[in-house]
Amino acid sequence: MSLNAIGRRLQLDRKTVRRYRNKDLAGLLASAQDRGHGVLDPFIEHVQHRFHAGCTSSMQLYRDLLALGYTGGYHVVNRYVVTIRKGIAVPARSVTPRPRDITSWIMRPQETLNASDAAQLDAVRSACSEIAQACDLAREFTDMLRQRHGHLLRDWIQKAELGGPDAIGNFADSIRQDLHAVTAGLTLPYSSGIVEGHVNRIKTIKRQMYGRASFTLLRARILLES
Repeated sequence: MSLNAIGRRLQLDRKTVRRYRNKDLAGLLASAQDRGHGVLDPFIEHVQHRFHAGCTSSMQLYRDLLALGYTGGYHVVNRYVVTIRKGIAVPARSVTPRPRDITSWIMRPQETLNASDAAQLDAVRSACSEIAQACDLAREFTDMLRQRHGHLLRDWIQKAELGGPDAIGNFADSIRQDLHAVTAGLTLPYSSGIVEGHVNRIKTIKRQMYGRASFTLLRARILLES
């Protein structure tokens, strides 16, 4: 039967039919067994440990999980215990940190990370060499910025272009094109932050008045509010 014919027969969208047609049977069975375990995921390792330690009662395991903060229903626990008995249980999933969390761990000073964050960052670095390289290069650049060690910039650019991830290599290449200005920014105590703040304020006023008032009134507001 065609995809359209199957969709009409089963009252499914054609794209849904195609997705299931193209997926292998083993993958479909694994996803079916895993369905509904989302709320149980943080506790799967505990359930497996308790089960193999001799506690095979689904109700007792459910009560144990409630004490640990589990918010799901009993049937989810019981269904997973049944898969353990049959030897087809889905193993505990490793929790992958969010990119935002990894970025935060990298950019914060190492001494401000608690033991848990430091351990997770070490695990991520061990699992991905590109993240480890990006972490080292980002921290070196941040130290240059905070300590105003602009004289180290050339060495950092060379290291980033030769051994860093592509994104950091491209960033280093863009710095090289304006090397003197960036070196000055990483060396001198002066900043254009105040000027940029005034520019942002003027743009905000302009957008508020766009299409509503004349240039004369815009000029008056900028002068009065400065």
